[in-house]
Amino acid sequence: MYHEDRRDSHILSREGQMFKNTYPLFERKKILKKEMLENLRDYPRDFFRILYQDYSDGILSGCRLKVQEPYVCVEPGILYYNKEFYIMNSPYRLLYEPTGKEQYIKVRFLETAGGVEKKEAAARVYIDDTPPNKKDEQELARFKLQEGARLRDQYTDFYDYATEFDTLILIHAPYASPIKCTINPRISKAYAVSMMKYPAKNLWDSAFCLNCLQEGDALSHAMIRSYLNVRLKQEKETYRPAEIYESFQKLLTEAEGN
Repeated sequence: MYHEDRRDSHILSREGQMFKNTYPLFERKKILKKEMLENLRDYPRDFFRILYQDYSDGILSGCRLKVQEPYVCVEPGILYYNKEFYIMNSPYRLLYEPTGKEQYIKVRFLETAGGVEKKEAAARVYIDDTPPNKKDEQELARFKLQEGARLRDQYTDFYDYATEFDTLILIHAPYASPIKCTINPRISKAYAVSMMKYPAKNLWDSAFCLNCLQEGDALSHAMIRSYLNVRLKQEKETYRPAEIYESFQKLLTEAEGN
């Protein structure tokens, strides 16, 4: 007992960083100090930086796309890229045209701008016919719109998410997830709804589909990878969002008996 007390005393006497929660107290007739304002500035940033420190690049929240002819509206949301958060607080409309060619809705991350009063990390949303540059761009969606047709943002079932023409295709957009990116949660939910229509032939299907329907956010890449590797009898380390969709499609086709 004597030795344990000495050990604890030794630990408490060491100098080092401790867990703490410091917040300023604003009171009447008190001097407003620079440190108080810095604390208000840094706390939200530090909180989110630690919370998502192991996440991959991708859509973190929101950024849902809606067609408002002749525009595609990108709703407010948060992107995570290169350990930085990019926040869009209001909807942004993009003009689109029917070209019959594949077009990409994407985000280009610009170089961080600095000045005396602020540091700004910005990104630009736009549409063109060039595939995203992996160096500094992320895809939100793609589409092929024919002359005289209308662009769709509603889907009848899981398979409809891969319709080639006149439909916003979401299966390639990366969603932020621990370590590696994952797929749009709307697609995983659509897969679960379709799979649950058929008699469960595998307990893994039932458990996974229930998780898809219960989760509000995107399922982690690790969870999806584990499920797909077991069901497909393989040991793949990484599934890109499009590969996740293709694997779901294969399992659903088997469940249908086709």
